Amino acid sequence: MAETIRTEVWKPPRLVAGTGDIYQTGICQSHEREENALKGAFGNQLDYRKVVGKTNKATSNVFRSVEWTADGTSLIAVTEDNFIRTFIAPPDLLTSYNPHILLPYSITPTPTTPFTTALYPFFTLSDPSTTQLLTSIHSQPIHLRNLLYPHITASYPLIHPTTEKYLTPHSLLWTSTATHFLAGTDSQIHLFDVSRYNSGPLETFTTGKKRKPGKNKKGISNFFSSSTLQSASTDDANTRSIISALSIHHQHNFLAAGTFSRRILLYSSPYQDGVLTNVINLNSNKTHPQFRNFPGNIKGNGITDISFTDNGNHLIVAERRSNVVYIYDLRYPGEVWSVLMGRRADTNQKLGVAYCSSYGAGENRMENVVVAGGTDGVVRVWTPFEGSIVEEEEGGHLKPVEKFVAARDPVTAVAVHPYGGVLATSSGQRKNINLREETDSESEEEEQSSKEGEEQNKEITEAVKKKRTSGVESELNTGGSEPGVGFNADKIADDGVWDNGVRVWAL
Repeated sequence: MAETIRTEVWKPPRLVAGTGDIYQTGICQSHEREENALKGAFGNQLDYRKVVGKTNKATSNVFRSVEWTADGTSLIAVTEDNFIRTFIAPPDLLTSYNPHILLPYSITPTPTTPFTTALYPFFTLSDPSTTQLLTSIHSQPIHLRNLLYPHITASYPLIHPTTEKYLTPHSLLWTSTATHFLAGTDSQIHLFDVSRYNSGPLETFTTGKKRKPGKNKKGISNFFSSSTLQSASTDDANTRSIISALSIHHQHNFLAAGTFSRRILLYSSPYQDGVLTNVINLNSNKTHPQFRNFPGNIKGNGITDISFTDNGNHLIVAERRSNVVYIYDLRYPGEVWSVLMGRRADTNQKLGVAYCSSYGAGENRMENVVVAGGTDGVVRVWTPFEGSIVEEEEGGHLKPVEKFVAARDPVTAVAVHPYGGVLATSSGQRKNINLREETDSESEEEEQSSKEGEEQNKEITEAVKKKRTSGVESELNTGGSEPGVGFNADKIADDGVWDNGVRVWAL
């Protein structure tokens, strides 16, 4: 059954800003385009690409993620070229008729692309001491970096006590007070004190042992001491896997840890006194028996995103290689509460899923929604907590109530502004050969065979250049005759052009 969209009361978001075609190419050429656009005038007057060697990868400059800062003034984006870019939103973002071209205020270099990052929860653009970001990089300590004047503020080594190798966290999370942070590695969660520079973790908690306890031994291996596990078996509690996602409820201080083994560990606190209260096993048939005959790919290959709702009663779970999003009622965690269908994410590439308490503005404002991007470049919106609006299938399958085309390539991240009226998206996909290179190679072969082919190839090249140079303004033109509508799903096709960039939409 086709998806039911509320077209009678909803219009696609209006594109208000974007990076245009600056990064819609290979890494080296994107640096040249960026430098020409900035004309050497960086926000802090320094080009940090000269500090480290340039990344001469043959792939496209994919935007891996994007997120709003806590004060809603800036966007932080991680790209394939081993840089973290800070974009400051213009003051007239919503009042200007023409879309703004986003240029980075600062560019933070990293030796390699970070495995994960964690933005300081009290980020304030006017206070440089708060413009901090945690980064996890292979074979290096965890670094605290300042984004306005890019440099390493502090280091936190995480070293295996036996092999003396650096452990690389796959997830980072600030606590509610931002005095500590958590790092998730292979079967371990580490607690750090931010004020203890150049020091290792205060505590290291193990989620599972290599060998299971013998039959004559009672009890189970718990994450924290004096744990009282509820509704979980010994095998579920002894979770041996990479901690791939972390989330905390800032009011109740609950902690959730997702793993690549499709398990979610729930704790009463992120500190030493925390208690393992429940384990949700997505591999168990008891967890979701009503979805055995679900159409499409429901079983994923590892958790990538988890988030609590505002009241702390529900947990939203997303996986890689899965076309659905799970919602669990933590009061009854034995089985899934609802499944959001329609997500296109059957890929190992991490695609963005976000929960937001407020989405949209004016009459179109909604509360407690889930937003997700897909491999088809479409952003979908669900309202799972408003049964009167969402069309519900048998067995709790929920369809999206809104969708719009945001990119030609997969949407790698979605970020709703703290005030709910603006949505930012990032896009990109690794591609080794682009359309221009294929056309150029064909042109050379045909030029050698005949002169007539040379003229034909020139026309093809000009057509491709016209597509490649299309920026934000040409993207608006694809939305039809109505101004400010945005992308039109029927007119956006995969023409082979790299679509790497950040776009900002007025909801």
